[in-house]
Amino acid sequence: MRGSRGKEHTTIIKRSSRKSHDTFHGGAWKVAFADFTLAMMALFMVLWIMGSVTEEERKEIVSQLNGQSIFDGNSLSPITQPHGAGGKVAVTEKRDPGKQPQKTASASAMAKSESLDDVTSRSQNEIEDLARIIMKITSAYDAQSNLKIEIVPQGLRILITDDRKREMFQRSSAILTPFFKRLLTEFAPELNKIDNKIIITGHTDATRFRDQDLYNNWNLSGERAMQARKVLTRAGLDQNKVLQVSGMADQMLIDPDNPLSSSNRRIEIMVLTQSASESLYQFFGQHGEKVIKPIVDRLSQQQ
Repeated sequence: MRGSRGKEHTTIIKRSSRKSHDTFHGGAWKVAFADFTLAMMALFMVLWIMGSVTEEERKEIVSQLNGQSIFDGNSLSPITQPHGAGGKVAVTEKRDPGKQPQKTASASAMAKSESLDDVTSRSQNEIEDLARIIMKITSAYDAQSNLKIEIVPQGLRILITDDRKREMFQRSSAILTPFFKRLLTEFAPELNKIDNKIIITGHTDATRFRDQDLYNNWNLSGERAMQARKVLTRAGLDQNKVLQVSGMADQMLIDPDNPLSSSNRRIEIMVLTQSASESLYQFFGQHGEKVIKPIVDRLSQQQ
């Protein structure tokens, strides 16, 4: 018995924990796959668009994406950026000889088969002539210290400012003083003689109103610009020539070292070149239709 018991063996059964093969998988792979699919679709869309548009249209798209200047190929700078000298006409317009001139002719000029180069040259000459006339009027009124004028790529920039002797507006108001009202009245018929749009901008010094919520320099500069427009149009300026009236408060000081200086209180009149006017239409549209037609509309018409 003992021998038989010694021969007996004990069977030990080990139960190992069974690892589940049904572990939970997250949805991250679905997001990654969706991103990949979207990227591929965008790539094919770009390739399709590039194959559907002309070379000229592609250049337009690239120029817009690169932020190139819309003013005759020059670097984009604020129209009201101060850099002129008083009493002098500074001719600073630059042309890109490799760029095809934009349309600057009226319908009557094009009907006479006038070349674009001739029209551009004629328009430039008209702006220079207008600058000389404005200077003559200013001299007749002995207001040289109140006027700064220059020719820039965007057109003719006329700055009418206060000085120690004369104030253009009554302090802290949009009431135009009689002297400057007569001066603007003299400018109006001359501005009306050329076929160019104009922008009128009001500027203030850095003096603050006590209650900024009730009334501030934005209100004042805008109202002064509107008052200048009112005087010009009543004196004969065609209302349709005024493309924009705006106020810039004290954001573009001529004399930043002296923010309260009288020279900072001014009205600016920008006589735009035709290409500068068209560039604004690119942003805002002309009667609901943009100069550069959206690429999506062009593609939809081709289908």
